[in-house]
Amino acid sequence: MGKKEARIEKLLHIIETHNGITIRDLSVMEGVSELTIRRDLQALEGSQLVNNVRGTVFYNHDENADKSYLLSIATSKHRKEKKSIGAYAAGLIQPGEFVIIDNGSTTEQVAASIPFDAEITVLCYSMNVLNNLYKKPKINLIFCGGNFHHQTLMFECAESLEIIRRARAGKVFVSAAGVHEELGITCSSEYELACKREIIKAGVERILLVDSSKFGKVEPCYFGDLSAFQKVITNKDLPQEWIDYISGKGVELILV
Repeated sequence: MGKKEARIEKLLHIIETHNGITIRDLSVMEGVSELTIRRDLQALEGSQLVNNVRGTVFYNHDENADKSYLLSIATSKHRKEKKSIGAYAAGLIQPGEFVIIDNGSTTEQVAASIPFDAEITVLCYSMNVLNNLYKKPKINLIFCGGNFHHQTLMFECAESLEIIRRARAGKVFVSAAGVHEELGITCSSEYELACKREIIKAGVERILLVDSSKFGKVEPCYFGDLSAFQKVITNKDLPQEWIDYISGKGVELILV
């Protein structure tokens, strides 16, 4: 993660912890100028994560705010691990296969790792995945459009769900923001749920792609259980108790 992204993430945590904090206090705590703090706050205000009221900043507890996912931060976190996970997943795709790639910063790395001359069909519905595929001329690309969500770069609508329902893919690559023993697999935003649930139904082989930091976490929106997947691909930092738990569920675990 870059310095700016790390500072913004830390700012959000400080603002959430305090019941209102001034820009001046944030400047002192972070050791940067007030101008720098104001610039960093622009990203958080634009995402409706915080409210700036005459120089005092409050965390936005509004349920309608998209406060749990900043793609720019998520993409930069654990980047090395996500690239390794994505590269391994892309290597599982067979010539001529039809696959579905979910939205997310880890699944983006699957798209990035698919060879330039790959002759496959890919269905996707997020801008970052699309951007890694459209220049690869031999890929038969199916893009589901609709309402655009800036925080995740995802498109969704009822018509897109119908396209997914009619699809039958050899493999689906699914992302998650949380994996919990009791509360299952979760994501950050309600609008993601329908697409995730439908692609799970559409796949012969369902593969969950998550870096090890997601295990033990719970996000607001539940979309399935670990038993819905045949494979889990994550990085080698996964604690032993999770290795034992996943193996005990009969799910193949791949550590990269």
